[in-house]
Formats: sequence, structure tokens, C-alpha cells
Amino acid sequence: MSTAAPRTGVNAPVAAPWLSARSEPPEIGLPVARIAEIMREEFRELPFPPYPMALQPFVLPQPAYRELIDAAAALLALIRRSAELAGPDTAGRIAALRLDRADCPYWTDDEAWELRHCADLARPDVVLGPDGPKFVEFNVSGAFGGLLHFQLYQRGWQRIREEAGLPAFVSVGAYPRLARLIEDTCRELGVPPSVVLVGTPREWGPNTPLRHFRQQADLLRQHGINAVHLDFEDLVDGIGPADGGPLRHPLGLAQFDVHDAEQLGYDISPVRAAQARGFRLLPSASSWLLHTKRQLGLLSEGQPWMTDRERELAARYLPWTRILGDRETVWRGASYDLPKLLVERPEQFVIKGFTGMSGAQVHFGGRTEPAEWAALVERAVAGDSHIVQEVVPSVPMPVDVLEESGEIVRVSANPVMSPFVIDGGGAGCFGRYVADHQPGIVSALSRAGLSSLVAEP
Repeated sequence: MSTAAPRTGVNAPVAAPWLSARSEPPEIGLPVARIAEIMREEFRELPFPPYPMALQPFVLPQPAYRELIDAAAALLALIRRSAELAGPDTAGRIAALRLDRADCPYWTDDEAWELRHCADLARPDVVLGPDGPKFVEFNVSGAFGGLLHFQLYQRGWQRIREEAGLPAFVSVGAYPRLARLIEDTCRELGVPPSVVLVGTPREWGPNTPLRHFRQQADLLRQHGINAVHLDFEDLVDGIGPADGGPLRHPLGLAQFDVHDAEQLGYDISPVRAAQARGFRLLPSASSWLLHTKRQLGLLSEGQPWMTDRERELAARYLPWTRILGDRETVWRGASYDLPKLLVERPEQFVIKGFTGMSGAQVHFGGRTEPAEWAALVERAVAGDSHIVQEVVPSVPMPVDVLEESGEIVRVSANPVMSPFVIDGGGAGCFGRYVADHQPGIVSALSRAGLSSLVAEP
């Protein structure tokens, strides 16, 4: 697939309207049966089922695509700056951002490492509206989903376009950039390029095949990285001898989440034992300082240290977001009592917990009974652990969908796009969608359809 050159900064916004509704999905050029055959082959044995299967990617004009990718990288850099300025050291930043250290217990004592690698991997979620992209949250960790799925979609669309004799869509590969991050980090550590994918297929249920990890290792090996997967019970022995000698694998990608482990009942304590022997994880545990949605409230409202350019960046690409509390606020140019505003105009707002993932702790006022919404507002105000965002409507994007029954349905998709940011640069864009155009949660775990976003040739 064609690759857009890495860029720095943010392009000038695309002329309005940023995105217009389309009546037809893009031309692919192959019969449905052949598209389905290629995609089934690419996604075999992966955790999420292949149906419903999108028969086209989502497509943007190249200027809009580049603006989206560049904005993702620029916003992540701004969030990283906000995290760094929150306190003089890790303990100070955790306290200032009111985080529970137990939510991510893998901080090291190496302050330089923590800061240098806190923003290595991120996947924001973005709603594409008529005026441009709005970044509704940032998943900053190594445990976000979609990276492998995006890469396989990219490869699948490339195969399909080549077989049809059509020019390739434009996109950025994720694993070449991930391999460069690993190579650079290993050089920093003074070791050959290698990495351990630390995670377990038990996250998706018993008897889940290992192909999710094996495929990633294969992709990284294609770029010169000695990549292996180790489950938690194999980690300590797998990284090298316990006699104090050099580790075979001193670097890992943290493809797990503390909350998932607690909920599903698998033990991740070997990670701490490995760290005690000098093992390092990407990203660093300080990614949790960036992951909290409190950052979006701080940046949307504006902080004293922000430059005019940083304020413009936040105003352009973040939806109106506030830390929820018993206070006055300005919304659409007028002053309001914040809790009263939310109760009176529930359809305009969504409440989110600071650190919830996969739709957890997310409540849309328009989908909640008034009494329940009022009680939720009251609890959130008292708890000081939620943000409120103005709901962002998306421009519908048509896509043909193959159902498992063989039926083909044209869906007016309500998508959420997820551009990846790896080592400070954009690296492709995953996508999820539902056919329901009322604002709500769009998550793979809530049975949303999966696809990817690319640019026109």
C-alpha cells in the first residue's frame, strides 16, 4: 500500500466543509466473494469474528487524512507536556492528576526513562464531523486494540486493489514505525534489537489461538526485530538467566491492562519480578499520566503555561471538555452552573470516568433516563473523577457489509476513527462503526463493525 511520508506539525485545516456526506462507498473492483476470501484469510484465528465484514475501507481525501494523522501526533505531544508539567517527579504528577498508583503499578525509579517513553504508543478515538476531527479520548498505553487489525486491513486492501488493477489507497504502516521505536530503544539500552510481546490470549477467552501475538512477532521480524511472545507464567524465565547475567530480552511491549487482569483473573505479578531484573516496558508506566481523561479537561479549558498555538490546537481538535465539579463554566459563550447545565441539557453531553476503557464509565445524556442522569451528575460531581464532553455528531460514511448469512447490506455508518501515534508520528488509522446514528458507545467489545481509514490514491 502506498505510504504517506511522515510529517511534522499540523497541516492547515481543510477548507469547509471538512467532510461531506457521500452517497456511495469507494470502488473496490473485485467480486464480493473474492474480497471476503482475502479478508477471511488475513483475519483467521484472530479474537474478533470476521462478520459483519466491511467490503470497503473508509476513505478521506489526502489533505484531510494527513491533517488527521498530524493532529493526533501534535495533540499527544501537548498531552505529554501537560503530564510533565503536572509535577516535579512521578510521585508529584500522580498526586496532581489524582491517580491511584494501584491502577498502574509498574512505574520504575528511573525518572528519565519514565518521561522519555511515556508517549511512545497511543491510539486516540476521533469523531469526524463536518468541521473536522474531534479527539474524544486518548488511549495512551501498549494495551489498546486495533494495531494488528489495522495492519491486516491495510494488507488486505492492498491485495484487493492490486488484483483489481486499481491504484493503491494511501496509508501509513504501523509496524515499520513500531520496529524503528524498538530499534532506537534497544540502541539506547545498548543491546541488539529485540522485544518481548507481553500479554495473554486469555484476554479473549479460553482456547483463543496465539496468532494475534505470532502475527505481530512475524511483522516485527520482517523489519529486523527479534520479536517473541511470552505469557506471564513464562516471562521471568523467558527473558534470560536469573544468575545476574545479561538478559536475552531486556525490552518488552506491555500488551496487557491491570484492570483486564483483575477482571479476568490472570496473574501479572511476573512483570514486576522481570522489572526487578532490569526488564523495561514500552511505553513506560507514566503513560497512565497521559491516558487519564482529566488531561482533556485541563487542555480544553486551557492552562496558564499553554501558548497561543497550543490553545488553538486544543480548541480546533478537542471537543468542549470540562472536569466535572460543582462550579461555574463557560459553554458556547455564556456562563452556567455546570451541574445545572448538564441536568437541563442532557442530550448535549456525555460523562466519562477519568480512566475507563472500552466504553466503561461512559454515559450519554441522550440515552439515559432523566432521573438516572440527574443522579449520575450528582455522583460524578461529588466523586471528582469524571469529565463531561459536548457530544460530537459524526458525518455518516456509507459502507457495504457482508453478513455471515451471505446477505450484503449497505450501511450508513456512524464511525469512530483511531489513528495510531508511535514514537511521535502518525502510523495508520483503525476504524469502528455502528449503524445507529444516535450518539453512543462505538466499541469492538460492544459488537461494532471493524475497518480502517485510508486516503484516496
